[in-house]
Amino acid sequence: MNLLLIKLTIIPGVIALVTLAIRKWGNKIGGLIGSMPWTAGPTLLFFILEQGKTFGIQSIQGAMTGILALISFCFSYSTFSRKLSWFPTLLLAYGVYTATALFFNYLQLNLWLSYSLVITSTLIALRFFPAPTKQVTTTRRLPFDILIRMAVATLFVLAITGLASVLGPNWSGILTPFPIMTSVLAIFSHTLQGSNAAITTLRGLVMGLLGFTTFLFLQAFLLPSFSVALSFGLAFIVNALINLTASRVW
Repeated sequence: MNLLLIKLTIIPGVIALVTLAIRKWGNKIGGLIGSMPWTAGPTLLFFILEQGKTFGIQSIQGAMTGILALISFCFSYSTFSRKLSWFPTLLLAYGVYTATALFFNYLQLNLWLSYSLVITSTLIALRFFPAPTKQVTTTRRLPFDILIRMAVATLFVLAITGLASVLGPNWSGILTPFPIMTSVLAIFSHTLQGSNAAITTLRGLVMGLLGFTTFLFLQAFLLPSFSVALSFGLAFIVNALINLTASRVW
């Protein structure tokens, strides 16, 4: 099947399913589900199919830096959302994201240290994550909101995979966990349901980063020895088990 056709079907479908999951099970579980490698997994797959397995493996180190930046995005968006509307909150959170990505990319940490730092940062973020207030949350929906979410996420994946050969494996990896799905979830939750909903969604997503990070980390060791399908399948199971455990602990 044509890769462009796959990109135009998988990503929109994932966004639609995550949105429906949030509506059915609430923002916390929806955020946890949204943290699964629905976008990063296919993006890494497209790197491998278009640039080769070596490129995909090399991009994983950059992805660790991207996840550290993603944690800072979620924490800062949740903090700023208490006082600000979605647009200034988004701009400030993107600023924090960019500064974090540039700082840790400058440090050039190795894979093991990066993975340890991500796990530690996730646990610290969960410990000090902004708590929702007791303010009553209203629920609204925009017409065609699912279609808007699908379009935004798909355009990002097309852009990042299309520019991979120019960006190289490091920056392609850093941008793989770029908070595109996270931004979509945060903005719609914030706009339609208020700050509480955005905070709850983003906390659930940060909770899921324990499994998400492990999924990508394992690829560095599984892909050299196994097929892409088996590597992704095994790591996805580990990701799901970690998320299930995290949902019970927190």
